[in-house]
Amino acid sequence: MNRYRSILIFLIVAVWMAHMLALAAGDRVYMVPIQGEITPAMAAFVEKQVGLANAEGARGILFVISTLGGRVDAAFNIKEAILRSKVPTAVYITDRAESAGALISIAADNIIMAPGSHMGSAEPIPYSEKSVAAISGEFRSTAELKGRDPQIAAAMVDKSIAIPGIKEKGSLLDLTAQEAMRCGYADAVASDVDEALSYLEWEDSQIYAVEPDFRVKIAQFLTRTDISSLLLLGAMIAILIEAFVPGFGLPGIIGMICFGLYLGGNFLAGYTEWWSVMLFVIGLILLAIELAVPGFGVFGITGIAAILAGLIFSASDPIKGMISVGIALLAALVAVPILYKFFGGPRLLKKLVLTEQVLSDGGNGPTQQPQAAQLIGKSGIVIAALRPAGIVEIDGIKYDVVSDGEYIMPGEKVKVIEAVGSKIVVARL
Repeated sequence: MNRYRSILIFLIVAVWMAHMLALAAGDRVYMVPIQGEITPAMAAFVEKQVGLANAEGARGILFVISTLGGRVDAAFNIKEAILRSKVPTAVYITDRAESAGALISIAADNIIMAPGSHMGSAEPIPYSEKSVAAISGEFRSTAELKGRDPQIAAAMVDKSIAIPGIKEKGSLLDLTAQEAMRCGYADAVASDVDEALSYLEWEDSQIYAVEPDFRVKIAQFLTRTDISSLLLLGAMIAILIEAFVPGFGLPGIIGMICFGLYLGGNFLAGYTEWWSVMLFVIGLILLAIELAVPGFGVFGITGIAAILAGLIFSASDPIKGMISVGIALLAALVAVPILYKFFGGPRLLKKLVLTEQVLSDGGNGPTQQPQAAQLIGKSGIVIAALRPAGIVEIDGIKYDVVSDGEYIMPGEKVKVIEAVGSKIVVARL
């Protein structure tokens, strides 16, 4: 009997504790910062917190905003997460909610602003009729869902809209805290977060202030528009230099690091799947095979296509990934004429087609020694670059030769390692 009594007491205590935990979770208010540039990493972080708050049945979510804007796709993801939330949402604008930050603010149930803060100025880039229409539609529809004036939201995007007493034609709308109060776009002006919580009647709740962890902060930095573009450009130029310069050296290492940071940042942000990373790695392997074994270019062409596809699909949006990769490629191609001038041409192309060069010698081409086998072991000087075919001078006589796969520049010493028929193979001495 005592044993059954103990089990019953244990069950009662367990149910009571579960009930208390549920009450605690239901009385919790999530305080989520949205600060700095709106990036895919930030979007992933905010989406996760909104999901956790809804799973716990929290009392509310307060987003503390200070941003000049950022990527449109990331802003759309945050907006959709807020609109889907079953938990009440509110934003507290500490100083500014520009561009993407304005759209995120409009999506919340309540908008509270600090004195001297402002919101708006969501100019699409590029500012074209199509982009203005698309972004303006997002602002209008979001405002309508939350019972706010859609025309005021559209005026934050479209310069052509004029609102008497609020905005003249030819500029974007940017509302101060007091102006937002008069327009019905701010529910209150609060000097700090505590006052904002008091207005929302959440001051007696358990405040759960979340912060992005180190992984999210690194991902947010790497997925910033300027940083990701620089990483792609640096990687393209470094690999291009490596393709021209003999051997594998510092440019190749730098290129791999830049590619790794680009892929790693998008992966940490939650926008890159394993298969796109594997596609990129497979492309590198195919390129390595092409460089090691001269062939007809099947491995090289397939490898380049796989690398580009991996980079494109690792972005948050394949279209944006295609644009970013295209811009980086075009920028890197500016360096091609300079590299051709100093190094003659990329090693990959030289391995695909064994070109024969003829160096004029007073109207006579290079002479060929009939007894080629006697040249094995002899050394000479490269006259025309071996790409891998070229011309070497041995004992004062010029020979058509082929290197053992390396790119060897004029003036370097080489040694004959094989001679079969008219084919002479040399290696760097």
